Amino acid sequence: MLINLVVVTSLVFIRKRRLLFGAGLFLFSMWVVVTFAVIYIHGEISNPALGAYLLMILGAGLFIGPRMAIAFTSLAWLSLAGYLVAKHYDWLPNPRWPLTDQRYIVMQSLVFALGLVLIFVAIQSMRKAIHRAQTHENDLRENNRHMQEVLASLEQRISERTSEITQQKQFFEALVQNSPIAIVTLNIEHRILSCNPAFENLFGYTQSEVLGQNLDHLITTRATNDEAVELTRKVVNGETVQQTGQRQRKDGTLIDAEIYGVPVFLDNQQFGVLAMYNNISERVKTEQHLKHLATHDPLTMLPNRSLFYEHLDHALHRARRNDKRLAVFFLDLDGFKSVNDLLGHSKGDELLQEIASRFNEALRSSDVVARLGGDEFAFVCENLADPEDAAVIAKKILIALSRKIHMDGQEISVSGSIGISLYPEDGGEARDLLRYADAAMYRVKDQGKQHYQFFSWNGRSS
Repeated sequence: MLINLVVVTSLVFIRKRRLLFGAGLFLFSMWVVVTFAVIYIHGEISNPALGAYLLMILGAGLFIGPRMAIAFTSLAWLSLAGYLVAKHYDWLPNPRWPLTDQRYIVMQSLVFALGLVLIFVAIQSMRKAIHRAQTHENDLRENNRHMQEVLASLEQRISERTSEITQQKQFFEALVQNSPIAIVTLNIEHRILSCNPAFENLFGYTQSEVLGQNLDHLITTRATNDEAVELTRKVVNGETVQQTGQRQRKDGTLIDAEIYGVPVFLDNQQFGVLAMYNNISERVKTEQHLKHLATHDPLTMLPNRSLFYEHLDHALHRARRNDKRLAVFFLDLDGFKSVNDLLGHSKGDELLQEIASRFNEALRSSDVVARLGGDEFAFVCENLADPEDAAVIAKKILIALSRKIHMDGQEISVSGSIGISLYPEDGGEARDLLRYADAAMYRVKDQGKQHYQFFSWNGRSS
């Protein structure tokens, strides 16, 4: 009854997947049964008992582990030792069922049956283990195959992405190398990391000459260094800048350039600076030429009427600030129309150019002479201490104008009539002063020409 209870309990533990505990309980129960049979039932250690002990040791080793096999070996040895000690001292009880031939055969059969059960269980366990191993191996193969597919796909994607990145890199490198704009890269210390051929062509340096150099020291002058350093500082601080300025080539010549500075960030951290230079020297020259044409007479290259008014406004502002006197002269050539008709328009133009040159020679560097149109000229003379100073200047102009002009073997005499207005005596507005000087000039024309007259000073006002 007790054996049945133990077997059922062992099976319950095994069903609950507590295989080791169930197997240990079953084997321990078998050891107890065999030991009980040896001591109380048969009264001797028979071969079936020894076989049962060996099977328990084998079962413990197969189903539980080497340590449990050693433990059951120890239990079997203790049982045998205890039996021998008890038999020596005659402590053994009288056997209830002495071991006869029939009982021996039954016991041997039970041991064989137990052995067959262990062998069957071991074979089933091995099959299950082999099945699990095969299943696990198949799973590993499937996982390995899937992993190989994933790796192959990943390698293909990496290869494609690497190819794309390489193509993009080659594209941008070609873009920089073939760009007509000079491009240079700098680190945070303003040192040059690279430059493109356009930079070499623009500034006259080779790449080996500029690598590691301070860009600001390389292409700036004393006059532009502070401006360039400030520009670089802004870009290094993360600003994008654009401006125009002058930069110096290797041979010392200056160029006008559009300058772009762009900070370069990598992982939200500034890595360096990208600087670009576009040569606009020809454009600047063209703009300056167009501006000059818009403000100067194309024949004599003297300032025109609009620029004359601009100069006069500035001169009046300085005169008011410094409490100084200035004079405005209006000159009209005497009889130029008849000379122009006689010589022709081309010679008349040459004559006007010669007259403009004489005016510039007769005046001070601070004075301004302009051609207002036709044969009319205007002058601004600043910093006069006395109105008589204006009279002296007018005489110099008339003397320079009266010298003979030689043209195609002919001597040509030219004269002019000058009207003069003064600041502050005659007014403080540019247009009024020019108009007053014009009025004084006409009075000179009415009185015989080739002279000068003030608009209001010294009793000469109309």
